[in-house]
Amino acid sequence: MIVVRWREVITLRDPDGEIINQDSLGDDDTEVAFEILGRYEDDIATGEYKLVALESRESDDPIDSTTITLDAECTITDVLWAAENPDMDWDKNSPVWDEYAAVVIKNEGTIPSLLTELRWKGAPAAKLGRDDTVSYHHETRLPPGETTAYSFGQIYQTSGAGGSLDCSELGTEPMTVTAVVQVGPDPSYTQQIEYGGDQSCDLTIVEGSPTDSDSTGGEN
Repeated sequence: MIVVRWREVITLRDPDGEIINQDSLGDDDTEVAFEILGRYEDDIATGEYKLVALESRESDDPIDSTTITLDAECTITDVLWAAENPDMDWDKNSPVWDEYAAVVIKNEGTIPSLLTELRWKGAPAAKLGRDDTVSYHHETRLPPGETTAYSFGQIYQTSGAGGSLDCSELGTEPMTVTAVVQVGPDPSYTQQIEYGGDQSCDLTIVEGSPTDSDSTGGEN
């Protein structure tokens, strides 16, 4: 929500200079508000927008103007394992709820983004299959601030219908989760996982993780 305190007609112009919204101030009005949604809803381009005050709708001469930046800047600040965080909102009706994960995403931008996919490269669950990555589609709104997204799969799973991991041969391995977002670069976060145990597979999140947390992926 953008609030301005000007007189007359206020226009909101996109980075190309096109007017995308405008409103008039009445005699007793001191402000006008424009609601800005993420571009996944309104197809609004990110970048620098300009608020321009005009004497009337027919006028081309600005009384005053200011520039604002509309963008989403997301980073992953934490990756949480259900077994180590049992007090969170896990689906405990599932017998394997303690194998799930959650990702904390912080949006330091000025508009919402949308999480569309989480890709888990090198996850324990991925090591059970042929690919080194498991991914799940999401549709989670990411407003400015922090949002916790819960995984749809057993990320920390070490056994399944196809067999079990031989954790005695793995040692310490990185797991990188990438959040595919619709506005801004795709952030990633790397967590070090120590595998151990002979008869069963024991997982330990190595103290000092993550080794990498950035948002340098390709912008959508």
